[in-house]
Amino acid sequence: QFYTPITIGRFINSLCIPEKKIIDPACGTGDLLVNYNGDINLWDVSPDVINICKFNYKLNNNEYNAECINSIKTYDKENGVYDYCCLNPPFGSSTVITDKDLLNKYELGCNKKREEIGILFIERSMNLLKNDGIAFIILPNGYLGNSSKNAKQLRSYLLSYRIISII
Repeated sequence: QFYTPITIGRFINSLCIPEKKIIDPACGTGDLLVNYNGDINLWDVSPDVINICKFNYKLNNNEYNAECINSIKTYDKENGVYDYCCLNPPFGSSTVITDKDLLNKYELGCNKKREEIGILFIERSMNLLKNDGIAFIILPNGYLGNSSKNAKQLRSYLLSYRIISII
């Protein structure tokens, strides 16, 4: 697992309006949002990692709501309620979903035999946002610059939204 450097989280948090509702649906240790002042919601599939995350927030005296949730399987939980979604999802060919019923619940997984979990997390993040919400998603270069069919589909999906910036 590769966690996001705290400096990246600080930068993202500096771009957000305080006191809004924010989520990280693959939070790991929670570093992306630990400096945000607002309604912080943190989800991760690992109970051990959620415990580390809770400890991190207690050390930083920050209010939060952390839950052990498989964000991909609970694809309909709290859709459309967040002002911001910050995400550094798990990436790589070893992190794939092959459950056809689950894949068919996602536009980016529909009618496929397998899909990388990172790509499904991108769609999941967009679904969590209010209509005027903003997503901050950390993507590896391959997802935006590669010529594979999956990368092209992801780029087309992302372009269906208003993109403010890619850094």
